[in-house]
Amino acid sequence: MLLTFLQENLIYFVIIFFVLIISLYAYIIFIHKKILNFTKGSKAESFEDIIKEILKSANEIKKSNEDIENHACSLDTKIENSIRNIQTLRYKAFDTNGSNQSFSTALLNEKGNGVIITSLHHHDSVRTFAKPIEKYKSIYDLTDEEKEVLEKSKKEHKDIR
Repeated sequence: MLLTFLQENLIYFVIIFFVLIISLYAYIIFIHKKILNFTKGSKAESFEDIIKEILKSANEIKKSNEDIENHACSLDTKIENSIRNIQTLRYKAFDTNGSNQSFSTALLNEKGNGVIITSLHHHDSVRTFAKPIEKYKSIYDLTDEEKEVLEKSKKEHKDIR
């Protein structure tokens, strides 16, 4: 009974298998074209070579990113220790002078370390003083003008961060 069924419908089975084989062949051609498009322009001979190239490029990018990160960290350190945001105040130190010839200038880094330079102009002399500053404080007495430029500098450093 089964044998007679197969014999009677053999042509249909052959046609179905033939269509299936043609469909699989068309699918193989489609996949082959996709692979050719995927590897177009590549000098690699296999997917393994392509993957090796991609991994090599990824490692180079990772190394480059690490170098950039290290450089950025060193720049941060340099910036913290460099003089930034110089503040200057001009004023009339003595009543006998005609204009604001005297000045105080704060030269500090972000940590508040540096120097305040003050120049006092009198009609017949000029005196210049340098007072070291550590953490926005001085071991020397500061004039009101020096305190003002110190506070301005401190405020500006806080605003920058």
